[in-house]
Amino acid sequence: MAVTLCQVMGFLLSLLGVAGVIASTCMDQWATEDLFDNPVTAIFSYSGLWRSCVRQSSGFTECRPYFTILGLPARLQAVRALMIVGIVLGAISCLIAIFALKCLKMGNMEDNIKATMTLTSGIMFLLAGEA
Repeated sequence: MAVTLCQVMGFLLSLLGVAGVIASTCMDQWATEDLFDNPVTAIFSYSGLWRSCVRQSSGFTECRPYFTILGLPARLQAVRALMIVGIVLGAISCLIAIFALKCLKMGNMEDNIKATMTLTSGIMFLLAGEA
């Protein structure tokens, strides 16, 4: 019972981690610049992986997507690629981890196969976290 509980808790935490990677990939506030102290241009600009936004002191926010891929800095392209690889690896390892849970019985699956699947999904979660 304790092994099953630990396995389910690990699975839920890994789902939370994949959701966090997806949320951080979609967020726009990867880089911020605050110019509220300047009385001439009281703006707050921030940019993410997919678009850049400017918020003025009046509360108006304008966001513009990046229209080109090749014109972006290499660091931004690399971060985009690594975040997408992390999401894909995390999603695949979630699917593997679902079938590797001890509380899930499917046909005549042996314990050593489930252990191998658990190890595979764990390694893939680690690789998704590193990417």
